[in-house]
Amino acid sequence: MSKYDTQFKLSVVQEYLSHGGKKRIGIRHGFNPSDVVKWALAYQTHGLASLEQKEYRQYTPKFKNEVLHYMQTQHVSVRDAATHFNIASPSTIVVWQRLYNEGGITALQPKPKGPPLKFNTKDIKSLSVRPITELSHEELLRRVQYLEVENAYLKKLEALAQQQDLANKRKFN
Repeated sequence: MSKYDTQFKLSVVQEYLSHGGKKRIGIRHGFNPSDVVKWALAYQTHGLASLEQKEYRQYTPKFKNEVLHYMQTQHVSVRDAATHFNIASPSTIVVWQRLYNEGGITALQPKPKGPPLKFNTKDIKSLSVRPITELSHEELLRRVQYLEVENAYLKKLEALAQQQDLANKRKFN
């Protein structure tokens, strides 16, 4: 829930637009002066609706990519992009940028909610004996998760073995 209601934000924006002085207004009301500018830009671009408290929104990977592409092609700041797309917090876009830089478009996919699926090796062995067409959706998910963990374990083991080989070669040279 937002600390400030729509009417308060509107009065701050009107004061800023008529008199200026984001620092003075921010200090007088006891909040960050950058919020004054953010609210004013949002109000000028999207009107009163931009100052209203927003419900939690989950953005699609396509939308996130569109925002990042817009920033790159138009050479705009994070704040300007947030204003243009009516995103409440510019820091959200910063997170998207970091994720995209680390893992590409797939990193912008939403993370699964809830606790991870549980499995034990006896259940998985029984699943691997039965044909895939006979498995339920949940059983398939458990099998896939187990195989992903197994794959990650084997990759890590291989990487450690390569490091050990490299260390041994250096030791004997």
